[in-house]
Formats: sequence, C-alpha cells, structure tokens
Amino acid sequence: MCFKTYMLKRIVNNKQLEITRSFDLDNLVCTATEILKENEIDLLIVDEQNSVVWRNEKSTP
Repeated sequence: MCFKTYMLKRIVNNKQLEITRSFDLDNLVCTATEILKENEIDLLIVDEQNSVVWRNEKSTP
C-alpha cells in the first residue's frame, strides 16, 4: 500500500519554507485555514511531485 505525502509550505520573501508534512490532505487544509485567520501570507500545499494541490495567495495592493 502506498501513501501520498503532502507538504504545507509558507512563502516568505519569495522563498518557500516547509512547515508541515502529512499524509492527510484535509488536515493540512484545515491547518492552513487556521494560519490564514491571523496572518496574510502565501500558503501552498504540494504533493510528492511538488505539484500544487491547494493554494492561497495573500492579496497584494
């Protein structure tokens, strides 16, 4: 049996910093939503092939 790994990444100063790794995509989306409640930052969730599966970009003026 093969499990997919997903990574939640935060973009700071145009650099991606991995902050969470999980097998559960729903859990990461929930975590990202909680982070976004208090911070206006760019977040990505990517799969093992580094393909974006969820994205939230902060609004820029």
